[in-house]
Amino acid sequence: MATNYKNFFIYIFLILISISTLAKSLSNNVIVTIDNVIITELDFKKELEFIKFINKEELDGSSVKIKKDIVESLIDRKIKKIEVDNAKIEINEKEIENYIYNYFINNKINNEQLNDFYKKNQLENDYLKNIISIDARWIKMIRQIYESRININLTEVNEEIKKKGLSAEDSEKLKNQIISSEKNKILNKFSATHLEKSKRKYLIKFLWKISSSF
Repeated sequence: MATNYKNFFIYIFLILISISTLAKSLSNNVIVTIDNVIITELDFKKELEFIKFINKEELDGSSVKIKKDIVESLIDRKIKKIEVDNAKIEINEKEIENYIYNYFINNKINNEQLNDFYKKNQLENDYLKNIISIDARWIKMIRQIYESRININLTEVNEEIKKKGLSAEDSEKLKNQIISSEKNKILNKFSATHLEKSKRKYLIKFLWKISSSF
């Protein structure tokens, strides 16, 4: 009798493990492949919750547009990571901390709120850090490749500043601001173009229909 009870409990235990494993697999289906890199349903859900947290609003995860935007964003991030890894682009912890600090200010959140969000949604504690690290490395790579190609018409900048009748000190500050802004605009265009070119290097397969539910 004791042996039968033991075998029964072992049987129940194995069934529970099987159910748990099946549930995890069903909730973490692969939805996109980029060569040998995958994006899963779980990746989508994490990103959806993160965007809701940052934007401080509810989003309909079943919306075709939202699903498409999030999946495209995840694809872009994966490709950026592949590219910066291949190019061996690195940044130090201090740079990442500065990016995170500015991110907090721009999005009006703090570390305590972020950690509470992680706990509530069972996200890894370095989720934002990983996003920022990839973006920062990508920006660094784009600067290395394209900064020498940036051409700003300083004559036009100086003429624009002269019209404002500012002091020499204020004029110099404004000049630096305009140059920095124009550089960033041009680099953003280079970044978008470079990303589109990079996408064509990889075989991207969608294993789901946007109109379908996960």
